Amino acid sequence: MHSLGINIGSSSVKVSMLEGNNISWSEVEPHEGNFLHTLEKVFLSHEIPENIKALATGTEGRHLLNLNSVIEPLCIEEAIQNLNYKVDAVVSLGGEDFVVYTIDNNNKIIKSFSGNKCASGTGEFFKQQLARMNMSLDDIDSISKQRRVLKLSSRCSVFMKSDCTHRLNKGEADKEDIVLSLSDVMATKVVDFIKRAKITRGKVLLVGGVTQNQYIVHFIRERMPGIKFIIPDQASYFEAYGAGLMARNSGSVLSSLDNLFLPNRIQFKRFESLKTAEGRVTYLPSPKAKVIAGKEYILGVDGGSTTTKACLIDMETNEITASFYGRTFGDPVKALKDCLSKMKQQINEDIGNGKINITIAATTGSSRELLGVFLETPAVYNEIIAHTVGTTFYNDNIDTIFEIGGQDAKYVFLKNKVPIDYAMNEACSAGTGSFLEESAQGDLNIASASEIGDIALQAGKPLKFGEHCSAFINSDVRKAIQQGASREDITAGIVLSIVSNYLNRVVGNRTIGNNIVLQGGVAKNKAVPLAFAMLLNKDILVPPDPELMGCFGVAVLAKQKLKEGFLVKTSYDLDQILTTDIIYEKEFQCKSCDNFCPIRILSVNNNKYMFGGRCNKYANIRKKKIVNEAEVSDYIEQRNNLLFKECAPDPNNFIKKKEYIVGIPRCFSIYTLWPLYSWFFHLLGIEILVSKNIPAEGTARVESAYCFPAEIAHGAVQDIFERNLDYIFLPHFKDMASYEKNYPANFCPITQSLPYYIKKAFPEIPENKYLTPLISFMYGINKASEAFVEMGCKLGFNEHESKQAFTLAYNKQIEFFTKAEYLGQKALTEARRDKKPVIAILGRPYNAFTTDANMDIPKKFTTAGYSVIPFDILPFADAEIYPHMYWYYGQQDMKASVFSKNEDNIYLTYISNFSCAPDSFLLHYLKWIMGTKPFLILELDSHTADAGVDTRIEAFLDIIEGYRSKFKDIYEERYDNNLRFVNNRVDEIHIKNMLTGEKIPIKNNPRVKILLSSMGRLSAELMAAIARSSGINTEAMPIPDINTLQLARNHASGKECVPSHLVLGSA
Repeated sequence: MHSLGINIGSSSVKVSMLEGNNISWSEVEPHEGNFLHTLEKVFLSHEIPENIKALATGTEGRHLLNLNSVIEPLCIEEAIQNLNYKVDAVVSLGGEDFVVYTIDNNNKIIKSFSGNKCASGTGEFFKQQLARMNMSLDDIDSISKQRRVLKLSSRCSVFMKSDCTHRLNKGEADKEDIVLSLSDVMATKVVDFIKRAKITRGKVLLVGGVTQNQYIVHFIRERMPGIKFIIPDQASYFEAYGAGLMARNSGSVLSSLDNLFLPNRIQFKRFESLKTAEGRVTYLPSPKAKVIAGKEYILGVDGGSTTTKACLIDMETNEITASFYGRTFGDPVKALKDCLSKMKQQINEDIGNGKINITIAATTGSSRELLGVFLETPAVYNEIIAHTVGTTFYNDNIDTIFEIGGQDAKYVFLKNKVPIDYAMNEACSAGTGSFLEESAQGDLNIASASEIGDIALQAGKPLKFGEHCSAFINSDVRKAIQQGASREDITAGIVLSIVSNYLNRVVGNRTIGNNIVLQGGVAKNKAVPLAFAMLLNKDILVPPDPELMGCFGVAVLAKQKLKEGFLVKTSYDLDQILTTDIIYEKEFQCKSCDNFCPIRILSVNNNKYMFGGRCNKYANIRKKKIVNEAEVSDYIEQRNNLLFKECAPDPNNFIKKKEYIVGIPRCFSIYTLWPLYSWFFHLLGIEILVSKNIPAEGTARVESAYCFPAEIAHGAVQDIFERNLDYIFLPHFKDMASYEKNYPANFCPITQSLPYYIKKAFPEIPENKYLTPLISFMYGINKASEAFVEMGCKLGFNEHESKQAFTLAYNKQIEFFTKAEYLGQKALTEARRDKKPVIAILGRPYNAFTTDANMDIPKKFTTAGYSVIPFDILPFADAEIYPHMYWYYGQQDMKASVFSKNEDNIYLTYISNFSCAPDSFLLHYLKWIMGTKPFLILELDSHTADAGVDTRIEAFLDIIEGYRSKFKDIYEERYDNNLRFVNNRVDEIHIKNMLTGEKIPIKNNPRVKILLSSMGRLSAELMAAIARSSGINTEAMPIPDINTLQLARNHASGKECVPSHLVLGSA
């Protein structure tokens, strides 16, 4: 008896035909988004018996088949049972996700552990990264296991992609290193899931297409030697094999191909055709000129994440005379050589064997530093300024630049050709060119990026994909394909999604002027400028050769710098450059600080250059830039010195009274309350030990999608655990005294719940070894002391001794706060006196002021010549902020923002973390508060690509200088209707116009409508009816449906919680 199992996977179709228990044939075929056609092709290539029973499993696509279907876990159980495996777990390594199933003695699944929607570390992501390096899956088998494994971000596909790109662009790795490192990251993710399932020994079955990667399997086995990993012959189609076994009893008869596929309704809303905006886009013609022998030229280079661009401009006329735009493929030096070879052909066509004089070379883009070393030029500039110069060359009136690159998206606002505000994508690739191209290639089988625009313009009604993450949009695209949407409507929908993401996530509420230019390689896609014009209802200008604006702009900028005396002419010969190579010599550790950064010595034409490091030390040496350290103040370092040394007990005065040791993980509240903690234990005579390291074994214990500081906390606890101390101090840090009279000052749930999730993550630590006092200062000092007294008693002291220790320790904490205030006054006085920009670092002490989490961002500023001030020492107590701010650090951050907004010399950098719930709202407030004054948001996690952060910081510093030169001409243009709801319990509720002072009544006023969010249809409608009976025009919002979230995410940052999206979408 024959049976057929079909598995519709996220990236491939798996089919297995059985005769009894034996496999007749099986096939795994990538479907590139069109699984129906792929399945039909598989069936046509095999002889399938009539009336065979078939069963489908896999993604939602299985419901489009006119067959019975079943979920994948049941297929896995059936396959294990039939193959008679006795295993403790099954790990399914698929194209888009990893799942670990724990198995009982009866081969039944007990529990499953799966990843989030992020695509990082999955098979599909691995395949995309290979394509970016011009490699295929077949190429990886020849890679030596002796290649270097580098640390890559494993949190987010965007960050991982950045790490790969920047390491290649900076010359820190080659393609084979990246392939092996990606395999290592994927293996680490698998191991983390297995550990989360509490499996450390026994047998584990590995299935899925990813098992074909020998390096991933090798790394998994290497990391978990106590487990025997088994890869069955059926691994790549394991679920399809299980479905085939189940089909004998649960399947349905396979009908003809004509009746196999069911009709389906497309559930996405739609836009109007892009053609409705055709009259609003203007393309400037390209004014390219011929190369003339004997003339003087400038070479401009833009080394981007996915493409490299170069051009030759006439020193006299500024005309582009030769240019080329090619793929970087992870090797920026080779990519530049390819560009120069093509340009040399163009030059030869114009002048034959004639000679030209190239006297300046300048670089910009993500690989600008490496290419600057390669060309041995000091003319290395960030892309924000380069693009600005290039764009305004063609039109003096440009006030807004939209630029979409391969991996970065940028916004720049200009005043008189000077950038005064800018933004870049923080942690999402959904508004970038690489996402557009990869989605089109992977899901829609569009081979070339040049085809996307023409296909999108054929769409009648583009679909609305309203999400913030590329992984989510890819999922929506696949749903649309499965629902039967046309390729044209989906392609146009992706284009509009990218533009919507760009406008909402990058631009946000920043000013959009009336003279808008769209540039970057994506602007060559005809559909993209039309999408901008349609969504904004504004005219869009596309400059000549929009993909060359970076290299053209940096060449013109270098000419300006030459005129200003910052550059001198030299000589560059294209033939010599083409024969030049960078020789990577030895590596050493920089010992200027505790980071011990690896520094590589690069040799170019026998000249040595030191390359690398988190700060600007070696970049300053290469560029001969001198920073007077005596004029730069690091108040973050001074604050930390105050916290951990000056206001902490002297260990030389310690008198030990107990024989045990308390371990304190270096995380969360320690960065605010160290004087209190350290003095309390010191006065009791209890020895303490603070964690020093963040072991990977600890961060791997994280059992949910926590923020980066919580991951660090797990690692810090692991460090304490490995030292086998007597106690571990894990306070429930609840609140502090509030700055706001009517609101508490709480800490986020992740900070508060530290002891609870750590206990779950470390079940081998006995309960009695934890010290978990509830720390709350909301109800005064006496109440706060109770938890410390209780803890003191647990440690063998009486109430009096414990209370006395707490009182003295608390006084030391107040001493720290007082000295920090004095330090803040000193910093403010210095900032006002010196009349030069200083940077206030906002965030939280445990992510902004520690090198464990802040990527040495403060040092990046100080080594560039800018003083830094921690937010919590500024004298902001009297600043008025938005009401209902019940986060303690939120109160401090917002008050610091309001205070700094009116300080001419203080500019803000806000350090945030992926998955930070409070920041999903606080960052909106920050944007509203700062208005047109520039600020910088850096969202960090296990993201180690310094180049991306460096680019943003360099651009931010340039923007500050531009803003300071023009700020008297700047006025607030961001939207605010100035209407505020007032419920002060004295007056009738009303709306106040903050501009005019008008009080607008709410009762019996048809102009005002109150919308009630749906907490259930009946309750919302009942509340609305009660309100209407009181004279308030009230409407209950509808129950959220499939389109609610989609609509909300078109207008949100994407970081907010789901309930807020449901309210926004319903409204």
